[in-house]
Amino acid sequence: MLGRKDRRIAELERAVEGLQELLARIGDARSAQTVALEEVDRAGAELVALRHRIDKARAELRPLKEELILQRAGVFRTDAVADHQAQLDLIHDEMKTLIKTGAAIEGGGQVTYNGSDATGRRLVEDWSALMLRSYNCEAENCLRMLRAGGLDAARRRLDRSASAIERLSGTFALRISPRYQALRTYELELTADHLQRRAESRRTRRIAS
Repeated sequence: MLGRKDRRIAELERAVEGLQELLARIGDARSAQTVALEEVDRAGAELVALRHRIDKARAELRPLKEELILQRAGVFRTDAVADHQAQLDLIHDEMKTLIKTGAAIEGGGQVTYNGSDATGRRLVEDWSALMLRSYNCEAENCLRMLRAGGLDAARRRLDRSASAIERLSGTFALRISPRYQALRTYELELTADHLQRRAESRRTRRIAS
């Protein structure tokens, strides 16, 4: 009788030990799962932070890329004309749009070179970019050399540059678009107005002193 009970107790003890081992394994698995979930959460948080940094970097880079569009075309911003800076910013924004869309230069049409339309298009695009940069360089020179009261001479010089580009483009029949030329002329006018105001301010200060 006691022997049977001892065997039964031993069986139960072994069963208990087995259950304890099973519970221990389950506990270890749950701990591992918890650790894994925590790692996933951390990785997710790091990913969100990384994406945020990437978006921020892209946002910071975007104005530089936009500015590069103007510089490649020979246009350089200036912050010196403080009293007209908002208007100049609008002018430069529209100029940038015209450059990006290819609307700063008109003409070209369908050109075939060595029997290839694609080569002809690239030739027109390259020539257009060269002509636009040449015009913009002349416009920048006009701005740099502009003096109070010298607006008419600067306008004439810029108009001559546009006429020369149209003449030199030959069979491509390229020209600076009227809208783009109007923007660069308006830029000259605003800069001349700023210089005139600054000269008058200096004269007023000299008289007052």
